[in-house]
Amino acid sequence: MALDPMDTKHSLANAIAMAECSQLAYQDAPIIKSGIAKIIGGNRSLKEFKFISNRRTNTEVFMAGFEDAIILCFRGTAGVSDIAQDGQIALVPFRNLGLIHFGFRNAFDSVYAEIEATLEQWSGMGRTLWITGHSLGGALALLAAAHLRFPADPTKTLPRPIAGLYTFGQPRVGTANFCQACDANFGSYYFRYVNNEDIVTRIPPRELGYWHAGKTRYIDKDGKIHDDPAWWQVFLDRVAAGLEALRELQAKQPKIGLIHDHGIVHYIAAIRKILGI
Repeated sequence: MALDPMDTKHSLANAIAMAECSQLAYQDAPIIKSGIAKIIGGNRSLKEFKFISNRRTNTEVFMAGFEDAIILCFRGTAGVSDIAQDGQIALVPFRNLGLIHFGFRNAFDSVYAEIEATLEQWSGMGRTLWITGHSLGGALALLAAAHLRFPADPTKTLPRPIAGLYTFGQPRVGTANFCQACDANFGSYYFRYVNNEDIVTRIPPRELGYWHAGKTRYIDKDGKIHDDPAWWQVFLDRVAAGLEALRELQAKQPKIGLIHDHGIVHYIAAIRKILGI
C-alpha cells in the first residue's frame, strides 16, 4: 500500500509505510536507498536521499525525498537495555516547555544540524514531512518533531509543518509539561503504537517524572488495534510497573514476552494482518 502524503488523520496505510521505514532504518545506507521507494509506493521515484550517522553517539537517521513527501526516519537501538542506563535518564530542560531525557537529547543533537540543513535544501517543493522511528528511533522522532515545531528562536525560524509522526515501541521522552506542549501543538497527527506487553514503552518510569504524548494505538495479544484509552489501562495493569521494568532491563532479566513484543516485525505483522496484506 502507498503512503498518502495528504492524509494527516490516522491511517493504517500510512502506519504500515512508516513501520516498514522504521524497520529499513536498521539496514546499511545502500540497502535503505534501494528499498525505500517500494515501501512508500505509488510508483514514486526517489528524488533525494541523505544518510546521517554520528559514530560518537551511534545515532543514525535517513531522509528520503519524493515528489510529494519527505521521510525522516531514525534507527532504533541495537539492544533495548541500552536506553535504560542510569547516567542517561537525567532530565534536562527543553526550551521553556518542560524537561526531556538527557541521553535522547544528546543523541538527537548529534544529528540535528544535518537534518535541519537538509530540510532547508529540500524545501519549497510543496512536499509534506513524515517522521518515524522504532524504539530509541521513536524517541528521536518525537524530539525531531518538537524541535521543528518549537524552534529555538521563533523570530528567526518559523515552525515547520509536519503531516504525520508515527512511532513504534517508543520509550518515554519527557515530563508531563513537555508532553502536554507536544500534544497541544502536533498531537492530532502523532500516533504512538504499543504492541501488547512491550516493556520499552513503560520506561523511563513515571516515578522518575516521565510521561507519554501522542495518540496511543494499542495492539492486543490477538493482534487487534485499539484506540480506546481503556485498552491502555489494560496494558498498564498487565506489564510490570515502571521502576520494576527499569530494574529488569538494567539487570538484563526482563521476561521473554516483554522483549519479544518490542520487535518491529511484530508491529508490522499486526498492521499488515488488519490490512489483509
